[in-house]
Amino acid sequence: MTKKLEPVEPLPLEEGLLRVRAGNFILLSIGALDRQTGITEILAFCRSRENQDLVATGAWKQGQAEPIDHYYPVRIPIPASSPTVVWLLEKIVLQDGQGNRRTYTAGQDYDEFLFQVDGIDGVDCTPPRLLGIRVEPS
Repeated sequence: MTKKLEPVEPLPLEEGLLRVRAGNFILLSIGALDRQTGITEILAFCRSRENQDLVATGAWKQGQAEPIDHYYPVRIPIPASSPTVVWLLEKIVLQDGQGNRRTYTAGQDYDEFLFQVDGIDGVDCTPPRLLGIRVEPS
């Protein structure tokens, strides 16, 4: 059965989004389990909802902080260049001891997790714009 995905509207700040300052990090606890060879890596990918090219990635690897009740700490540094915008935990990748991987996607495999990033004043956060492409006569 396929789940119908609805367009997501930005949440107003009054709805209690977790807030993170640009240049800091968000610490997630991600639950995962592999009963045969164990979890060896967790990757978490976040992005700004307004600028698809503004991304942040966090990872947990075997040998780092031990999980608590199968919840692994994943630290995701947020770029200092982020403006004040809503971010999305876009996908999570789990890998086991045999190299088997699975990607979980927001809105399909788990409910969207949104958070507010508060930008730092005076940072240029606007990407360059492409004005056009010309072919010059030879």
